[in-house]
Amino acid sequence: MSKTSKGFIYLARRPCGKVSAMYWDEPGHEREIAKSVANWIRRGDKVERVEVFEGDPMPEQVCLPVCKECKKKEGLTA
Repeated sequence: MSKTSKGFIYLARRPCGKVSAMYWDEPGHEREIAKSVANWIRRGDKVERVEVFEGDPMPEQVCLPVCKECKKKEGLTA
């Protein structure tokens, strides 16, 4: 039995691998998505586009503010 796709989301992952932000990939929002993705990349996040299916749990946004592990990787004091 195949699951029904709900669409795609862009995920921003901090250096620790935790999700810091997300944005649904929706038609008509290309400019806002591009600005968000550019900001995430500028701050050092890795960005991925993931398909979401019915019944899938949404990723938990956990690395805000920046966690101790990310501060260490970025050379900031923890």
